[in-house]
Amino acid sequence: MKTAFGCLLLMIFWAKPAIAQISSVPVKQDPLKDSADKYIKLFQYARALPFAEQLAAKLKMERKEETAEYGSVLNSWGNALNRTGKREEAEHLLLQGLEIRKKVLGENHPEVAQSLHNLGLLYDFKVNYPKAEAYYLQALEIRRNTLGENHPDVAQTLNNLGNLNRTMGNLTKAEAYHLQALAIRKIVFGETHQDVAHSANNLGIVYKEMGQYPKAEPLYLQALGIRKKVLGENHRDVAVSLNNLGVLYKEMGQYPKAAVYYQQALEIWGKVLGEDHPDVANALNNLGNLYISMGDYPKAEISNRQALEIRKKALGENHPDVAISLNNLGTLYHETGRYARAESYFLLALESNKISLGENHPDVATALSNIGYLNWICGNYPKGELLQQKAFGLRKKALGQNHPDVAASQINLAKLYWSMGNYPKAENHFLDWNANKQAQIQRYFPFLSDHEKEAFYDLRLSGDQEGFKSFCVRRYTGNKAISGYLYNDQLATKGLMLSSSSKWRHRIRTSGDSSVARLFKKWEFMRNSLNKLLQSTDSSERAGVDSIMAQSEKLEKELSLRSEAFARLSDKKMVDWKQVQKRLQPGEAAVEMVRVKTFGVSKTVTDTSNPAKPKYKIRGLTDSIQYAALIVTPTSVYPEMILLKNGNDLEGKYLKYYQNAIKGRSTDLKSYGQFWEKLGEKLVPYRRIFFSPDGVYLQINLNTLQNPKTKKPLLDEKEIHLITSTKDLLPTGEKDNQTKLAYLFGFPNFEAPFEQVKEVVATRDQKRGPQLDYFLKLNPTSISLTNLPGTQVEVERISDLLSQNGWEVHALMRDKALEETLKESDRPKLLHIATHGYFQSDSTAGSNPLLRSGLFLSRSAQTLKGTSNNISEDGILTAYEAMNLNLDNTDLVVLSACETGLGEIKNGEGVYGLQRAFKVAGAKSIIMSLWKVDDEATQELMVSFYKNWLGPQIRLGGGLKGKNTNAPAAVSSPPFGTSENESLKLANGVQGGRKRSAFLKAQKELKAKYPNPYYWGAFVMVGE
Repeated sequence: MKTAFGCLLLMIFWAKPAIAQISSVPVKQDPLKDSADKYIKLFQYARALPFAEQLAAKLKMERKEETAEYGSVLNSWGNALNRTGKREEAEHLLLQGLEIRKKVLGENHPEVAQSLHNLGLLYDFKVNYPKAEAYYLQALEIRRNTLGENHPDVAQTLNNLGNLNRTMGNLTKAEAYHLQALAIRKIVFGETHQDVAHSANNLGIVYKEMGQYPKAEPLYLQALGIRKKVLGENHRDVAVSLNNLGVLYKEMGQYPKAAVYYQQALEIWGKVLGEDHPDVANALNNLGNLYISMGDYPKAEISNRQALEIRKKALGENHPDVAISLNNLGTLYHETGRYARAESYFLLALESNKISLGENHPDVATALSNIGYLNWICGNYPKGELLQQKAFGLRKKALGQNHPDVAASQINLAKLYWSMGNYPKAENHFLDWNANKQAQIQRYFPFLSDHEKEAFYDLRLSGDQEGFKSFCVRRYTGNKAISGYLYNDQLATKGLMLSSSSKWRHRIRTSGDSSVARLFKKWEFMRNSLNKLLQSTDSSERAGVDSIMAQSEKLEKELSLRSEAFARLSDKKMVDWKQVQKRLQPGEAAVEMVRVKTFGVSKTVTDTSNPAKPKYKIRGLTDSIQYAALIVTPTSVYPEMILLKNGNDLEGKYLKYYQNAIKGRSTDLKSYGQFWEKLGEKLVPYRRIFFSPDGVYLQINLNTLQNPKTKKPLLDEKEIHLITSTKDLLPTGEKDNQTKLAYLFGFPNFEAPFEQVKEVVATRDQKRGPQLDYFLKLNPTSISLTNLPGTQVEVERISDLLSQNGWEVHALMRDKALEETLKESDRPKLLHIATHGYFQSDSTAGSNPLLRSGLFLSRSAQTLKGTSNNISEDGILTAYEAMNLNLDNTDLVVLSACETGLGEIKNGEGVYGLQRAFKVAGAKSIIMSLWKVDDEATQELMVSFYKNWLGPQIRLGGGLKGKNTNAPAAVSSPPFGTSENESLKLANGVQGGRKRSAFLKAQKELKAKYPNPYYWGAFVMVGE
């Protein structure tokens, strides 16, 4: 509950060595100055203020306003005001001090650089990062010009810039600055100097905050090694390094290892500094927090209480570190449901922070927020509201509108007002929080790797995002316009990780920048190597995982940042639901499905620290699931919301019933009523539905639902287009792929020995060792790589159809159906793969679903048997590998295999499996299966689809035009209710319309022969 901002302030203070007060005019020591310096050193800035003010007044009386001494006092006074949150007064004094120093000492004096640095720190605290950076850069230039490139003070300024950029979230730039500082210190001091250890430590902090723990760990270990060698095993700085390693391992979830390092740090500090030293308290504090994370609350209480007593004795009752201990104990008691005791400690922390930091410091706002939250959950809404509002005001003034702590206050107030039933006020704060969330995404995402983006979103935003969605659903009855905000949020965040990942890859590939292209090739090679190592069962091979993963992450972050330079301005603009509406024609509707958790009583807590032992009903998100369908039509005033309140049943018994009916080939007249009927009642006038699924709707094929009244499947009643997001209806500005290049893979020789593929792959540059497929380790009995002769007929017939229509076709079967060839196919218009597919479930925490789904190609059976070679791929294309295929401008990928649409479903992000991988790789549309398919029926469906897609010329404006090789024959008998004009538009419009019309017609043709949906409904088309 203690925010990172206060801790970061202290971290920055300690990380920056004291700046020497350089002056050409000697300054005599003064009791006033001694007192001011004393309280500033103790972080008691509020107490330092009157002494600094009196000293300035004294110098004024002595008419010393134009001296370097007066400029120095103004600088100290301004710093104290800055640290107590009085930014405007501080700014005035610091600017005045800067001008005096410039006038007395000249523009390029080191003391002028010091003033510039302090102004940078001021604007850092004001969250005016561009201005802060500008002042730091001026200070850096002066120091470089006056002291030289490799001076320790230059390294210090670079270090400060690194800290600033770390605060800004510009972790790549922070890394660069700290690397420069480290390099200078190595030049000046040598490899084993303690300042080098200090820089290595700071760089480690950057990597830790990046989530790049494999990079942070060796730097921390390097700093520890230097300090042990230079300072000895039992030096206090050695304990600092041990403590930092403990923090790292705690964040990595390695609690036992963290405990060992904390204990070692505690032992050294206790031996060297004495049992009552503040550093000992720091170790005890960290141990206490570790025990809270481990759920060992008795040990946590003992450690935190010991830390508190030491800090009180050593630092005084009102030191910021004392407030930290008080806050930690408050957090402990809050976690254990002892709310009355928690509040007493939060109140003490509040008073301590007010004295040491001033009334307007962000840490004061944190204490107010903690107390307000406790009063809210205990039912004292008026007091909770008052304190939360005050905390919000302080944070907004001190940190700026878009700071994460301000967002925390906004969401706290939103949930408080929601609990109070004050929906208008709750709505205002929810909407403000949502704007803050979008600003954070735009601010941080360009600097993060895919993994870091996901971690950032999950840690900071996803929980409150669920609350926002739940509120919008509840608020709809009182303010129907709220559905527009929810729809817009879905457009911005649904498939966010997927969209971000595919965009930066596309920009890199199309940038035309040769240096970026080289980096991308290097990254691709590392990712392929990493995939092999992740699947390997050889411990010696897996030893290289961390190193390659670290290099891959570094390259990916650089590429992500470089791709931002190629981003269009429109990428920064929010898409509005009305833009989607404008793309709809008469008879069309767009539907966004939203999976929502309900808000209510999440648990009941008895406060054992209160003699009355009251019980409190804690309100929050529950396990009750609802589904909201947001419907937009050409005439919508706002999106209409249809609420399905039985989400748990839909995901449980009704999904199971649907799946059993499909597998058993039995008549299903129930699923329509559960999954579609309420939506269908609102969609009666609309024949074409653009449907963006979520949750359980990703696991069913809507077309197979049978209307119990008409006895017809939905396929015969509606034309449903599955899309990742209805935002996909908007034009992208990208040109269609005009080539006619097709790669067809089928009938692989799974048992092909190495000798038969050696000549095919002998000339390839990338040589990789054999790997055992990941899913084999989980469930070896599930493997059954039977031959697929039907896929040979399928590929041959499709190849003939394509060739007759002027396509360049590469039909690769038997020994030629190689993983190598598939990976080297470059931006084909069509990619068709007919083989066995798999998805293996695994509930193990951290298990990557992209390594548990894939396709089997030639030689895969040999790999599964453990046969090894040193030249070819293993014949198993995982989804993890498929992400790196170059499918930019690929109109269609057909995965003609069993269960290729399966994967791990993540709310708001879709299915993590093959379909996600091929979308990331660039494919516009994908045809895939949801269940095990019948070979003969699949072959007929695929051939029928291609016949329709590549069918005869069509009617245009009353006459016949020349051959349109991409037009579907389906137009000659258009979908029900389609006018001739609409049919022509569908046929000659976007590529997706032609493909979808052909696919729907193929399904209807197959249904006429095989009425049961098991045969014709397994495949779905998702995309444009």
